[in-house]
Formats: sequence, structure tokens, C-alpha cells
Amino acid sequence: MQRPLSALQKRGLLGLGRKSREPDDLPKPAAHEMLVYRVEGEYLPDFGRLGPRDEQVVQASHVSLVDMSRDAPVLVAVTIQSGEASAFTVHVTFTCTVNDPVVVVRDGLNAATVLHSYLTSHQRLFELGLARKLSDINEVIRDVSAQVRAYFEVRPITVPGMTIRLAGVEVLTPQELVEFKKTLWDKEREHELALKQQAQTHRLAYESERDDQTLEEVRRRHRNDVELDQRGHDRTVQVGDQRHQHDMEVVDRRHEHLIQAATTQHELSLAAERRQYARDQFERDVELINGDTRNALLYAVASGQIDQRELVAELRTEAARESELADARQARDRDYELVKQQQDRDYKRIELEMERHDRDATRAERARRDAADREDERRRFDANVQLVQTLAARGFLDTHNLPVEKIIAEVLDTTPPAPVPKELAEDRPKELEEERSVADELREENAD
Repeated sequence: MQRPLSALQKRGLLGLGRKSREPDDLPKPAAHEMLVYRVEGEYLPDFGRLGPRDEQVVQASHVSLVDMSRDAPVLVAVTIQSGEASAFTVHVTFTCTVNDPVVVVRDGLNAATVLHSYLTSHQRLFELGLARKLSDINEVIRDVSAQVRAYFEVRPITVPGMTIRLAGVEVLTPQELVEFKKTLWDKEREHELALKQQAQTHRLAYESERDDQTLEEVRRRHRNDVELDQRGHDRTVQVGDQRHQHDMEVVDRRHEHLIQAATTQHELSLAAERRQYARDQFERDVELINGDTRNALLYAVASGQIDQRELVAELRTEAARESELADARQARDRDYELVKQQQDRDYKRIELEMERHDRDATRAERARRDAADREDERRRFDANVQLVQTLAARGFLDTHNLPVEKIIAEVLDTTPPAPVPKELAEDRPKELEEERSVADELREENAD
């Protein structure tokens, strides 16, 4: 695909803006396609690095889209005449690979056009069908395929910038031959249907004759059956009395069997009731015992399963087991209590350390503030003394009626350092007392 590109107009204020192509001006290549620009008579391939603002794209006058697919199929169709008033259509498939897109664009090469010209230049190909009829399609396919492959081997096509290979040759069946085959098949199908219809008619006639013979045979058998039934009825009446007597004997035996079965069922029901009673008694015994070993032992004595001596031995064993369980439970409780006491002591010690840290931080902050205040007072005092000395050196104290005595008293006044705050003085004894009390408690607990 080729597209001419128009020259771009200047943009921006005074035409100083940067030129750029619009997105619709350039074709969008697929993954297997490449753009080739014509810039001032030269051809520039785009390997995916040029954008609409690049100088070469802005100055380009044409852009071409080249398919770079490897072994892209190209179908070339030609027609060869047959010996009848019809023709054979030949499809030849080539595979093309573009090696140099610049050469392809520069020479304006089109694979389909070049290959069509290549095939039509082989005159022998168009003479193969002149001696053949439409019905000789198989021979035409063999000859055309061999001729095209031989031609490609002897005179292979060479196109600059492309690699071309022969992929396959196909000769299409003419439409007249298709219609002829269809007509022939229709005739064969009609003939086959006629044969099947005739066979069906013969079969129906044969079945009708056979049915007549069968009907006559059925009638004859029916007459014989009636005679046999009459004789059989007589025999049945005669045998009836004997069968009735036999049936009476069978009824008597069946009655005896029913009585015996009812007796057996009754015995089974009684056995089932006894088993149900035993299960109910067992459930009441389990409910009475209620998981208690002593109740189970007492029940065993009452039911005669064990004697008094075994009961005493079992009770002693149970008492010893319960004593061991109680001792183990008490030891576990003591261990838990010791662990809890140790955790409480650790918690108190941590609280004491945190309080001590807070008091130390408070005292340090107060000491820092007091030192800063004393330093400010000392600096202020030095400044006042320096001021008085400066005034005296310049004679201001002699010429002005100033309260010199008062100024000197104020300047030279040395205020004693501020006493330590009462709360700070009281914190330390109280802290020592708390530490001693906690230490005493810890020693007493360790002694216990």
C-alpha cells in the first residue's frame, strides 16, 4: 500500500512551531509490516523508531506499507483452453519473503503482478489442455503440475529484494464437468430408485401370496385345535375331579404349614421382646452408674458379678488413684501460684523502674531550667555592671542628678540562689522509702 504525503504548513506564532504529521496521515503497520518513507528522492525504512515529529517523516512525500511476513502465500490464477468449448482454471501458489523493503518500494514491485507475468510468459503451459477433454481432468492435473514445477526449476524467477519459492499447483474442476457428473449421478440414483421400487413391488407380491398361504394354514390349524380342545375338555372334566381331591389335600397341608409358621413367628417375637428387655435393663444400669466407678462396683456386687473382697480391693485402688490425681492437681496449682507470684513481682519491679526513670527525668529537667535561670541572672548582672561602668567613665554620673546610690545598690545587689523546690526535696526520701518497701516484700516472698 502506498500513500502520498502532503507538505506540512508552518505552525505556531510567526510560523515557528514544530511541524508534525497527524496520526491519520500515516498508515498503522501491524507487527509483520514496515513503513518506508520517500524523503527527497531517497527511501528511508522505519524500524519502529520514527515518530510523527521526526524530521524525515515531516519531509517525506510518500509512505509505503510493506508486508515483511516470512513465506507469505501469493495465489496466481491462469486459464488454459481444453479441446472442447471450455477451459481449465489453474491456481499456482508461491511463497514470498521480502528481504529488502527499500528495493521493493523503489522498484514498485507487486508480487502478484510479477508472478502472473512470470507464468503467462511460459507458452507451453497454455498448450497442455488443447488435446484434452473435460473428462481428462486427472491427466491435465498431472501434466500442468509437472510443467509448472519443471519451468520453475529450469527458469526460476528472480525478483530484487524478495525470495520466491513454489508452494503448490492446483487445477480446478470445470463447472461443465461438475454439472455433467451431477447429472450422471442423478441418473444413476433414479435408476437405483427404479430398481428398488421394482424389488419392493416383487417383494410385496411375494409377501401377499405367502400371507394367503399362511392364512389357509392358520384356518386348518384352527379346525384341528378345536377338535383337540374338545377332546381335551373331556379329559379335563375327567381329570378335574382328581385335581379337586388333590387340591383339598394341598389345602390341608398348607394350613398345617401356616399354623407351624405362626408358632415359629410367635417364638421369634418372644425372643425379640426378651432381647429388648435386656437392652432396656442395660440402659437403666448405665444411667444408674452415671460414669461413677464406685456405682459400677456396687452394681457389680449387687448383680453377683464380683464378691465383697474384690469390691474392697477395687475401692482401695480407686481411692489411691483419686489421691494421686488430687496430689497432682495440688502440685499443678502450687506451680501455677508460684509462676503467678513471680510474674507479679516482675510487674512491680518494672513499674518501680518506670517510676524511678520518670522522677529522674523530672529532676534533670528542673535542674536544667534552674541552671538556665541562674545563667540568665548572671548575664543580666554583668550587663548592668558594664552599663554603670560605662556611664561613670563618660561622666554621666557627675553631670546628671541621678540616684547613683540607688542604681549601684540595684546593680550590685547579689540575690542568693533560689532554694530547691519543696517537691524535689521531698521526692528523694519518698522514692528511697518505696524502693526499700518493695525490696522487703520481694525478700519476704522469696523466703516463703
